Amino acid sequence: MDATPDTPQAAPVRDGGGLAGLSGELAALRARVETLERVLQLRDAAAAAGLPDAPPAPLPLPAAALPLAFGIAADELLPAQDGFYRLEWGPEGAFRWTGPAPEVRFEAWIDRSAPLLATLRLFHFGTPANAKDLVLEVDGQPHALARRGSEKVMLSEPIAPRAAEGPTLILLRVPHVHSPSARGLPDKRVLGVAFQSLRLERA
Repeated sequence: MDATPDTPQAAPVRDGGGLAGLSGELAALRARVETLERVLQLRDAAAAAGLPDAPPAPLPLPAAALPLAFGIAADELLPAQDGFYRLEWGPEGAFRWTGPAPEVRFEAWIDRSAPLLATLRLFHFGTPANAKDLVLEVDGQPHALARRGSEKVMLSEPIAPRAAEGPTLILLRVPHVHSPSARGLPDKRVLGVAFQSLRLERA
């Protein structure tokens, strides 16, 4: 018996529908043309009636709402160029000494449509005079800070609303700096206050 397989035969070519297929395609094209003609007729009729060619542009979406409060703490990323030393820990939690410049800088994205109050929490005043001389400057306007009882917490006077957009720029001015080296200690840094947190919220 011959084991050689038979040569495969080519599959028969099927008639793809012939004239019937072409007639279907022609009917579909004719329907599309008729639809386009109706669209053009409607556009011409609208123009004749004085109607706009296209619907009006949608109104712009409102800007994303800014938060009503802002808070920042010593254990967050507070860079040296903003006026902070390294993170340290004490019995009341994390803190950072400010310095060597007599001011530190914050930038807050916060809703300014209503008056705000600021609460500053410290671990140490550095020198006792800072307890009564600290100033919080908001967008160039100074706001006195008053100590809350015997706590190391300072409260601002009301901060006025603002219509302008953009971040709120905050400076904490520390008028009295000191260096532990002046008392014979090995720490030669120039220090302001030991910052723990700052919070701004509606009055």
